This record gives sequence, C-alpha cells and structure tokens, in this order.
Amino acid sequence: MQSLQKKLEYYKELSNQIEKSISDNNLAEAQIFINEYSTELDNSSAYAFRSILAFQQGEHDKAVDILTDGIKKHPFSFSLYYNKAFMTAALKRYEDSLECYFYAVKYHVNDEDKQLALDGIQEVSKAAVKAGYTPALLQEKLKEYEILLTQFDACVFPVDLNGVSTIRKPQQVGNTEEYMINMYNELKYANIDLQSRMLFKSELVKGSILSNKKEWTTNGAVVFPISKMETNATIQIKVNGETFKFTKEHLPINQYHYIRITEPGIIEISSDSPIFVGHPIELEPEKKRVKLVMKIFVDGLSYQLLQDKGLQEVMPNTYQFFKNGLIAENCYTTSEWTLPSKSSINTGMYATEHKMLHPEYFYEFSSENQLLAEYFKKVGYYCTNISTNWRTTPSLGYYRGFDRMIYQNFLGGMDTKEVIGEVLEHLMTFGSQNNFMTISLMDLHNAPDEIENHLYSQVGTDIKFRVNKNKKGTTSVQTAYDENKIEKYLREISRVDQLLSTLYDFVLKTYPNEDFSITLHSDHGQSFLEDDFNLLSDLRLKIPFMMRGRNIPTKSAEELIESVDILPAILKSSELPVPSQINGKLPKALGGVECRETIITQIIHPNQTYKAKVKNKQSSFFLESEEKVEKDLTIPLTNYTTKLVDNFTGKEQSESYENQVVEYENIVFNKVRNFLK
Repeated sequence: MQSLQKKLEYYKELSNQIEKSISDNNLAEAQIFINEYSTELDNSSAYAFRSILAFQQGEHDKAVDILTDGIKKHPFSFSLYYNKAFMTAALKRYEDSLECYFYAVKYHVNDEDKQLALDGIQEVSKAAVKAGYTPALLQEKLKEYEILLTQFDACVFPVDLNGVSTIRKPQQVGNTEEYMINMYNELKYANIDLQSRMLFKSELVKGSILSNKKEWTTNGAVVFPISKMETNATIQIKVNGETFKFTKEHLPINQYHYIRITEPGIIEISSDSPIFVGHPIELEPEKKRVKLVMKIFVDGLSYQLLQDKGLQEVMPNTYQFFKNGLIAENCYTTSEWTLPSKSSINTGMYATEHKMLHPEYFYEFSSENQLLAEYFKKVGYYCTNISTNWRTTPSLGYYRGFDRMIYQNFLGGMDTKEVIGEVLEHLMTFGSQNNFMTISLMDLHNAPDEIENHLYSQVGTDIKFRVNKNKKGTTSVQTAYDENKIEKYLREISRVDQLLSTLYDFVLKTYPNEDFSITLHSDHGQSFLEDDFNLLSDLRLKIPFMMRGRNIPTKSAEELIESVDILPAILKSSELPVPSQINGKLPKALGGVECRETIITQIIHPNQTYKAKVKNKQSSFFLESEEKVEKDLTIPLTNYTTKLVDNFTGKEQSESYENQVVEYENIVFNKVRNFLK
C-alpha cells in the first residue's frame, strides 16, 4: 500500500506534466496524463485540465460544459469560474462571462486572483459594448452581478440573501416544492426586515398560488392552510355547493388560517386576488406502521461528558426514556461544527460529498443529495420541522420534504420551552396524522456564547461560578477551557432534560411503543470542557445517539458509529428502505451486516489547517496539514504531520506501526482526494 506522501508527490508530478504538455501544445500527451490524473482525483484541477484541453482542441462548448459540471462539485473555486468566464467571453456569451467573473471576484484566493477577475470584467464590458450592448443595458447587468459580492448567507432567514424579506413571497414557484412563508402567532406586525428578523416566528407551508379558483375532491375530513397575499382579498369556499365567504375583515394577512372541512365531497376555493393555498391535510389518513417518527436534535451536547458524569445523573429523564431503547456509547460526528455535521446527519453523506462546509459563502444542497424528510414525504408522512437553528434554514435547502416549518432564530428568544410547546400543539392538532417531525434545541449554546437568560440556570448557578474565567472564543467552537462555563453548561443540560420530560410523557401516554420511533442526537460536543484545547478530542467529537420505539432493541451499543449512520438507522426503524448510495451504514445493533472498523472526523475550514482523526477500538490516528485550507476549500497537503495514539494508555505509538499509519493515511486520502490542491 502506497503512503500518502508518495501519492501526493505522484499527482503533483503528473500535474506538472499536464501543464507542460498543454503549454507545448502536445495535446495527445496531455490527454494521456489527464486521464491518469482523473482516475483517482475529481478535484477542481481535474476539471480545469479537462476543460483547457477541450478548448484547445476546438471543442469550446464541451469545455464550458466541463467547467459547469466542475462548479457544481466545487462551488467556491476561483479557477473554475475564471476559466469559464474566459471561455464564455471567447464564445461571445458576454452576460455569462460577466457573471462568472463576478463569482471569480467573490471567490478569489489572493489579491492577484481578484485583480485578474476585475480586469476580465473590464475587458468583457468593452467587448459587449462593441457587440451592440448599450451602456444602460450593460450597467443594468453589472449592477445585477455586483449583488453577488454583497450577499448575506442563509443565517439571515427569513430575509433572503439580498436582505429582502421573503414573507408572503412564494418560493420554488411551479414545482412540487413550492412554498410560502408568513408570520406565525403574530397579532400586530405583518412583515420583518433585516433588523427585526430575529424577533418574530415564521411559518412555511407547502402549496401553490391560487389566482382564480381551484377544485378538490375529498374523501374525509381535511384542513386547508390558506394565506392572503393581499390585504383586501375576499375568499370564497364552496363545500358541496354551500358557500362560505371570508372578506378582508375575517382573515388577517399576517398568518396562515387552517380551515377545517369535515364533510367529504367537492371543495372549490376562489379569490378575487392571489392567495396561497397549502396542500390539503387529511385528518384521517391510512395509518402507517410507525405513526410518529421524531428526531430531536440538541445542539452541542457532548456524550463523552454525559458518560464521564453519568447520563442517569445529568439527564435522568432522557435516560429513563431511552433506557428502554438503544443507547449508542461510541457515536462520533464526522464534522466538528454544526453546518457540515447537521448536513451529514440529514443526508447520510460526508461533508466532502454534500459540500455544506463554508462558514461565509452561501451554498444550497444539490439535487444529488436526498434529505431525510424527503424519504418520509415520499411515502405519505406529514412532515414538520420546528427549529431555532440558523444553520438549517430553508434557504440552504432544508425546505425539501417538509410540509410545514416553524422557525425563529434562537437569538431571538425561541428556546426549548417554546419549541416543545409547538411540538405538543402540533401533535395535539394532527395526532391522527402519520407524522414525521424534526426539532432543534439550541439552548446549550448559552454556555460558550455567554448568554444567561434562563431563570432555572441562573438560580441554579452559585455566585462562585457566575463570572467566566476565560473570554468566549471568536466562535463557540474556539471557546477555551472554563470551569465556570462547564457548570453553566451542566445547568442548561439539566434544564433541557426537564423540559424534554414533558414531551417524553406525552409520547408515552399518547402512542403505544410500536407506533413511534424517537431519536435524540447532537452534532458535536464542546471544546471548553477540557484544559488541553483539542478540536479532535472525544469531548468534542463523541455525540449522543439514542433511539426508542418500534423495531428498536433495548440495548447499549458499544460498536463504532458515525453521525452519517443516523439517517439509515431512522429509515430502518421506520420500515423504509435504506439507500445503498449513501455513506451512512446501518449499525449492526439495528440489523446492519457488520460493525464499522474505523470512524473518521475531518475539519475542513478555510484559513485553518486541515485536520483528521481516524479511530478504531485500539488506537487513534491524527493528521494535520502544515498549510491552511484555502478560501475555496482546497486542501494543501504537501506537508503534514501525523500521530498514532493508543486509546487505552494515551501514549503516542512508535514507528513500528508504520503499516498501520499508511493504512490510516489512505483512509484520509480517500475522503479528501477531491479537495486536494
């Protein structure tokens, strides 16, 4: 087995040969080298080489198509956008070229790259004017593309990337995922802006715009979610010929109105101005084998800490509920922070596959990644998401599969108490439905983010723990060890556990064990829990994964599990097929073929060194690059360090384990090969 260093040297030399062959116009030789290079690497360089070769061979449209495909896989690549801008300009596709040059400016790695892209904009602008573009039209296009440079990320939802409210502005119009967002539980205000967005709850409902009238035939009791889009709309609903008229005084514009129609038959809805009508909700659907599937996400809950302190002592209510199900003792996140970790859990794919990695640049899930909710929607579940997590907003693509979403940014005040209240409201209302629900609880962020707004936690924290010893980090991930923060963290965990007990009790009183499947998990632990700051420690990487309900054994699972395995576990317990094309594997404790021999966690973060941890039962392998990950997420691994540590003694192992190190290096290579610089 070849070492990682040898592989990297080989591909570097191959890259040099490709560049020389293209420079010498020896295209046949370049083709051979490119084919060899692309055998194992699907990185941005592979797409750049293939497109340049095609362009020099006169296959210009093919060259652009190659770059278009490459950008889908490497969405922040300066070189791919720059090359596409150059080639589309040569094809006189000036608008495409300008757009790509602006993206190149946005994703520049250094000042030289930025200047190249700016020069390109100037050259294409001149060429466009010569080709007949009027100065006014050109300025209009330039303003349109300039917006790309000032866009926000998805955290500002329900404001869009340009800072404009999305309230009552239908999205994904015309396709099966069409939805509209309105205010939720709001009596006075009808809209939000960039400054007020955190202060209000919003509700997303799937459906479609109704501009005139539409007819449905129903077989039983149904509910229609309806929202006005204009204040003065008058809505008429006919039920088997009987007319019910709602004038502007009846249905306020700033909410969805759920209209129940018990009598089966022909329903006609009409309006004198456009309204949004959600898909009808059957109140007496055919029962699924698992009637309630719920995924409870507790952000930043370290399972290593729960093991050290005792799950039964720290979260007694959670322990009492899940002790009659599966508790995984060795589940590890595949990424160390929320955006990539949650994305992996919801797709069953590693971050290097789903690409949800960049903390600054916007990226939406590609159609190649199927989300957990989509599996349940496809088989007829009513899918609901109640969340306060700004890293899982609809803007990122999390609308897919859900019929209904309630959202308010946690920093606006929606905490576990309110989330659970909304969950109970939903289940009391739609208890006869087959429900798939996901909920997000962000309260544990209070400790690293130094927020103290919960009565329970404040009164329970003695004054000697009240003043933090160390300042908070630039992000919660970077927060250093602090005994006082640990005390506050434990109080917040206790509070979440107490509030969750209400939900556990409701489920047990309402549903037989064979009618539900409940999962609790997290995305990562905390770095402030130990004095030795280490983003790859078990206190940071080991996460809770617990399940209870139908098809779930009562046992403590000691096998190694990755967070990507949570999706197949939920599907299997709900008697849905587990897809073969995902990275996640069904744990053996739940019927999988075999246990994982190793788990891997990667840290791919711009302006930080690349880090990876590969762990088996006996040892842990650590790899870290000497150079930092680029802004476009390419990983320079020319020089790196490695370490192999015995899990039981904590001591670094000697060079006599060289073969084992090479094996671990190849595991890392197989994960990052398409991100290599």
